Amino acid sequence: MTNKKMILATLLVATLSACSKPKDAAPQSGPAKVAAAVAERRDVPVVLVAQGNVVPINQVDIRPQVSSTVRTVEISEGQNVKAGQLLFTLDAREDQSALDRSAAMIRKTEADLLLAEQTLRRNQELAKSGFISPSAVDTSQSQVDSLRAELAAARLDFKTNTVKVSYYRIAAPFAGRAGAISVHPGSLVQPGSTAPMLTLVQLDPIQIEFTAPERDLPQLLATQAKGELVARARLADGGERAGRVVFIDNTVDRSAGTIKLKAEFANADHQLWPGLFARVEVDAGVQRDAVLIPAEAVLNGPDRRFVYVLQPDGTVKDQTVTIARIVSEQAVVDGLPAGTRVVREGGQNLRPGAKVTVTGNAPRNRAASEAGA
Repeated sequence: MTNKKMILATLLVATLSACSKPKDAAPQSGPAKVAAAVAERRDVPVVLVAQGNVVPINQVDIRPQVSSTVRTVEISEGQNVKAGQLLFTLDAREDQSALDRSAAMIRKTEADLLLAEQTLRRNQELAKSGFISPSAVDTSQSQVDSLRAELAAARLDFKTNTVKVSYYRIAAPFAGRAGAISVHPGSLVQPGSTAPMLTLVQLDPIQIEFTAPERDLPQLLATQAKGELVARARLADGGERAGRVVFIDNTVDRSAGTIKLKAEFANADHQLWPGLFARVEVDAGVQRDAVLIPAEAVLNGPDRRFVYVLQPDGTVKDQTVTIARIVSEQAVVDGLPAGTRVVREGGQNLRPGAKVTVTGNAPRNRAASEAGA
């Protein structure tokens, strides 16, 4: 028993002695390996890319201007119609009777006026010879003047009734595509009804409404002053359609910091449909002496964007930058001088002041080079 206790004591002392020895220090890691790129200064095309909505240039709800019943529906739902094409006819019998009565009144008054003018000329000849008194001539003249006024009033009534009768024939105000028809022959229609008889939408040409950042407004206005702002729409089938910017809003949306624009496109094949989302690209000129770096060199911080700048002593320093736009995987930045060497790859785990080893410089992007050439 004593021998066992002595053995246990010996093992315990050996264990404590081993634990009391200092641990070897952890091996120190070397400088982080990174890839570098050089900020370049060159002219780059300014292409604004935005997601917009297709909107018609003209869209109108067809409603009656008089209370009546529908006699005929001259088109089908979804039909393409021409400007001036007849859409509906209404029951116009009452106002048509008033129009016919106005026409008859004109003919009667014209006949009465013709007779009164003949009488006036005859009385004027008789008055010269002294066969009748001058008062008889004055009476004839008064009758002629009265009938002339009645004729003018009758003609005005005829014009008024003609306008009223025209309300019973409803035609398309412009060429477009008809929507759903909500009335049928015999339906009662009224000017104050909630639902329109149909909605007519112009499809060719058509527009795309989109927004651009307010910082691009000076460039847009400068390019517009030199000529048309060329726009391109990307179609659902992958095709492209050329157009032009026709509208720049007169105010900036302060809440969003954007400006509203509209681009117009030919749309004979109806590929651009009202309400669709569409990608728009606008050629807004050329930005002179822009500073470009690879887009992956820009890192996102909690409240800013920055890059790591290589220092002469092999360390890095963070530098705040602002991205104006991305051009072929190259970021156009503000706040960085041209010629500055920045960390392109490997900056995610760095801290300001960290030592780094550059393993290679980033090759210049071919597409960006061609764009800036």
